Amino acid sequence: MFHKRGLQTDLSNWHGIFLSNFLANCPITWLNLLLTPYVAKHRILPDTQVTTQQDVQTRDLMSYLAGIKCWAARQKKPVYAIKRDQMKGFDYLSPEGMYDAVCAYGLPSQIIDIDHASQTDVKCFIQTAYGTTEPIIITGVNKQGGPMLPLKSTLTTSLGHHYLNDLLSTNPNALIITTSTLKKADPHLPDDHLKLHVAMTEATDDSYIFAKSLQSLRRNTLEMEQFQFAYSWLTQWTKTLDFLRAKVDNPTARLDELKSLIDAFKFPKFLRRSPVTLLRKIMSQCLISRCRALLSLQPIKQTDVEELNRRIMQKIHDELGMPFTPNTKILGLPLKYNGLEFPSLARINAGIVIDGLAHDLNHHIAAYQSMVRITLADWMCTISNCVNPIDGSGLRRDFSMYSGKIPYGWIVAQKVMGSMSPSLLLRKTERCEILKGDVSLSHCSAICDHCNPTPSGNRKPLDSNNLRSLRVKGVRRVNDPSPMAAGRQIWATDESMLPASAGLLQRKSVTASITGPITLVLRIDGSNIVSTQGELMGLTSGIIFADGSKSTPRLYTDYMNVVRMIEDSKSSDIDITHTKGHTDELTLPALMNYEADHYASASQRYIDSVPTAPIPTFFMDDYTFYSKCDGWIESNIRHLIDIMIAQKESEDLALRHPQRMLTSLYEHQPPPDFPYTRAYSAYSATVQLYACSGQLTVADTLYKRKKIEDDGCRFGCNAVEDMHHLFVECGRYEVWREKATEGLIIKTTMKLDEKGVEETARERLLKAAKSLFARDDTVWPLKHVFYYLGHIPPLDRLLSKGAVESSITRERLLHHLAAEWHMTAIRLAGRIFGDYQREMSKKNAPLKLRGKI
Repeated sequence: MFHKRGLQTDLSNWHGIFLSNFLANCPITWLNLLLTPYVAKHRILPDTQVTTQQDVQTRDLMSYLAGIKCWAARQKKPVYAIKRDQMKGFDYLSPEGMYDAVCAYGLPSQIIDIDHASQTDVKCFIQTAYGTTEPIIITGVNKQGGPMLPLKSTLTTSLGHHYLNDLLSTNPNALIITTSTLKKADPHLPDDHLKLHVAMTEATDDSYIFAKSLQSLRRNTLEMEQFQFAYSWLTQWTKTLDFLRAKVDNPTARLDELKSLIDAFKFPKFLRRSPVTLLRKIMSQCLISRCRALLSLQPIKQTDVEELNRRIMQKIHDELGMPFTPNTKILGLPLKYNGLEFPSLARINAGIVIDGLAHDLNHHIAAYQSMVRITLADWMCTISNCVNPIDGSGLRRDFSMYSGKIPYGWIVAQKVMGSMSPSLLLRKTERCEILKGDVSLSHCSAICDHCNPTPSGNRKPLDSNNLRSLRVKGVRRVNDPSPMAAGRQIWATDESMLPASAGLLQRKSVTASITGPITLVLRIDGSNIVSTQGELMGLTSGIIFADGSKSTPRLYTDYMNVVRMIEDSKSSDIDITHTKGHTDELTLPALMNYEADHYASASQRYIDSVPTAPIPTFFMDDYTFYSKCDGWIESNIRHLIDIMIAQKESEDLALRHPQRMLTSLYEHQPPPDFPYTRAYSAYSATVQLYACSGQLTVADTLYKRKKIEDDGCRFGCNAVEDMHHLFVECGRYEVWREKATEGLIIKTTMKLDEKGVEETARERLLKAAKSLFARDDTVWPLKHVFYYLGHIPPLDRLLSKGAVESSITRERLLHHLAAEWHMTAIRLAGRIFGDYQREMSKKNAPLKLRGKI
């Protein structure tokens, strides 16, 4: 419990200051907590006003501005915009602005009373070098740092935003964003009918005003200046032209900024070299976090971001003190792929652009969603010739030359999605426009030409002249209404099957038709089909199309059996009752639950024979990711992108360096993360990084790079001093390897005794433990010892499933053995190379270096 003791002007009296501030701010904080979601729920603020908008990010506004910029480039029309930056400090803003907004939006007048009470007769004490002054009484001034100031500011400026929208609603120079196909009076898809009125965008004190002419822009700017002057807010014209400190759709400027940021970054200096684990934490928290924020506003090309990764790698390499730079991709790979799990800017950038594309297409704010879908419609139908660039064959196309007409982040996202194996598709889940026939003939013709580029037989391509003639006659879509309907909700369905008396396995063709306010014909695929399916499909389409909002629809069919079938299928409501599962009761609910559980569990043994259940997509986002391997993907797409790209990078490294990076041949259990992410020394992790990269300074590496004149072992062995010789065969470290083997056998034996492993499996595991640091063709997959690379032989095949009492015990034992063997291996490798470095520093003269390493 806090008590208000002593003088509240005494800064050391934190009890009194705390309680006074709490009592003063509590009512306003409570009001802000309730008013913010209310304003968002009722859409009081304009769509393009970012501040205090729930679930709206700053990158959404940057994507919106990029859409406007690219639209102007596609239409080859000038768009005039002026950037305004208000003077900092909410205390400049008059409280009357918020009061006028409350009255204009019909909010309760008690809001004004609460705010007015909080700003009336406020005592202000000024702390000087000579002590605290007498209180100054302040009335009608916004308190800087108050909890409700952001919302008060946005409510005030929203009045001007709505005022400008009203002024431009009838202005011919207002900027209206539409698709290119709508401009040509030939909209292809429903999204082509979208129109977006653009007047102004706001982000706290930054704003843009748009117009199609310079005169209109001047007039609009003057109107907004007069409006904000009435509430004591002025524009700071001397500020930079950068909006939110970022140039719109300019990856080059962002790349230069990131390069400067990385080059200027410096690690803190200590008495000894920083371990790689500490470098990882410093890099993640102090540099990568800032780069991630900058990339979220403006992504860059993948090749450019890989260059940034190399710059970061160089800084880490300089801190580690090794001569040769390791592989950048190995540094960023997860531990299970023999990496050090450093954050990778390339994977971060890929996740940002792909997740951002889906986020924009499914945005809950209408203005942002409309802008994105207009851009996608132009990309698909104008640039890509009606081939969806983010789904299907469109992912194989390269749109790099359309930079400036398509937001750059979209081009990067489309390229990354197409480079994955299998390709990652961003698929539209709701395709009712196809069922309704709300697709133009031009779109259908372009798709047919793409699928069949060379017409066969007597089929003639539908060229632009034919399409123009059809449009003149009023034929634009494939769903012309029936003249019988005459605007009424009257429908008719029928089916056709050829041949009419086809046998069971005989090839047949079944079609279903629905006509009325729109007309549609569908085909049913397969050989095991009957005419009844055509009737059902026609009736189903009619039920979907029927609009009962104005009058009762009527549907006619000539097939009585189908009508009776539908009437008979209407049943009463089912009673759903909860029952406990996995019980020993003999009641009917328990027995039924047991039987259902039996079928669900037993079918797992024959999973390939179980028919696939169609996944309903009506509850998904309008645009949802899809992959042939994973199906519909609704999980965290950034995390999935990171995993998929890391796996692809690991596979590429395994192809180029199979002896060092082919991890699939060895134990699949991931190594323990402590020596790589939390160890205070982590020298073993450093050795692993350079060993997997092939950059350890052994004689063989130095000789190949012409740094020394002889590649022989410098400890007297008659062999080439490569990594394998140093860690496996060199006589100097034979005793170390034997002692490590003895210790490993003791620990392995203890774990096997603890779990009660059978004798045969026990012998296999102990034999593998004895061969961990020595060559054994029956243990190592490639018949070479690679413990110094963090590899250990696969243990799964050495421990059969019946060797222990349960599968859980087996998995735990395998995990413990893999961790113990891996730790022993990398520690021995670290000891050997540490001693090797010390000896080479003593024998610096025999190195006979030809140049600076």
